[in-house]
Amino acid sequence: MSLAAWQQLRRRWAPLFLLVVVGICLATVASAHDLNHPERASSDELWGPLISQLGPHSFSLHFGISDGKARPATLHVDEAGQRRPLDGLALRTVQSEAAVWHTLVVDGLSSGRRYRYQLSVDGLTAQAGEVTTAPPDGDPRPLLLAVFGDEQASPNNDSVSSRSIVQSVLAEAPDLVIGTGDLVGEGGSQADWRELSKTHTPLWSQLLYVPALGNHELLGDPSGRFFRQLLPQAAARFYTLRFGFLQLIVLDGNRPGLAEQTQFLANELRKSDGDPLVRARLVVIHQPPLSSGLHCGTAGSMAAWMQLFERHHVDAVLTGHDHAYERLERNGVPYFVSGGGGAKLYDLAPCGEPDEPALQKYQSVHHYLMVELRPQPDRVVISVRAQVPQGLPFDRVTLPLASSRIGTLTLDSDKQGPPRRWHRGYLRHILRHHGLQLVLAIGMGGVAVLAWRYGRRRSS
Repeated sequence: MSLAAWQQLRRRWAPLFLLVVVGICLATVASAHDLNHPERASSDELWGPLISQLGPHSFSLHFGISDGKARPATLHVDEAGQRRPLDGLALRTVQSEAAVWHTLVVDGLSSGRRYRYQLSVDGLTAQAGEVTTAPPDGDPRPLLLAVFGDEQASPNNDSVSSRSIVQSVLAEAPDLVIGTGDLVGEGGSQADWRELSKTHTPLWSQLLYVPALGNHELLGDPSGRFFRQLLPQAAARFYTLRFGFLQLIVLDGNRPGLAEQTQFLANELRKSDGDPLVRARLVVIHQPPLSSGLHCGTAGSMAAWMQLFERHHVDAVLTGHDHAYERLERNGVPYFVSGGGGAKLYDLAPCGEPDEPALQKYQSVHHYLMVELRPQPDRVVISVRAQVPQGLPFDRVTLPLASSRIGTLTLDSDKQGPPRRWHRGYLRHILRHHGLQLVLAIGMGGVAVLAWRYGRRRSS
């Protein structure tokens, strides 16, 4: 084709190409608004309320005021079956002075008892809820835990799956709930946190929620300020919790190389080794040491942690990050990935050593886990059920898991995880979830090139 012919073709089709790109952009904006389900500003007046601490004889109710105006608050607490007259005296009354964020501590309660509370904030709608205090340390009564994560809540994401999971978890009546991280799409977005609050407040207001810090909580908020402000139980980023005979150790997978955190883990495991009241230990991390999902595992950067898990015979490691369900085992330690809390799902990916040999089951599905712990005279029987919300279980196991029969592998603690690979899993993910953005980027790039070429021709 001659240069003159090419210039004539470009002048004829460039405007049409530009119109097509603009049309795609307009279609994208239009598709973001569902006429049958229009976006509405949240009418919630509070962040929360949520149970931020739960002990055998006390609990803390934490909340923030959405409009940022300081107000005083009063909390009335009675036994759940007690119905006193409005002018009667409550079993416990706690007040706080005007503030934007409040943590009201109620103590002097009985262990394992159900209580009803009413929260009054000056000028706002009263809130009510119920909570059951924790069993005493070492108490042998069975425990039921719910586990899920990777909701990545956002006004731009479909929250139907997250809402169904929360409703199903509430129906299961667990003793506490474990969050495996990535609660919101972007930690710096108030709109994302508001969307999460819509679905999770019914759960937070009556059950202790034990969250791990995900990487998405740090997007736009590198210090995780709002995550720690809304969820003060996780303000330390890595922490431990005792509940009956169970010890939970929550780690910050964003900082696997932090010597202080590794020492914390070693100290907590060593102390609980000699504590007869601790009969089961679970570790919670957002990023999985082992995984065959899109991101693969981070065994290279968590080698020291994995060696501690094995040396101290941790009962299980609960993680998220990859948006699927995975059951894995290595050297006697069970690993579970529960990242199906509402975000778009990931397919199985080729991850090589040490992830693939450890994998026992992979299912790309929105789900939650129910972990049941039943003390016996000689041990604690731990069973795990992977559950579709309002559906049937798709995996049931009793720990310990069968050995994956993998050879001894020396893990290099100096490595910062496996190298990133452009494999078919990444390509499928990009085409499935970012195809429209890819088309728009190519289109806008084409427009920019045409404009640049046109400008050069005019100037010459």
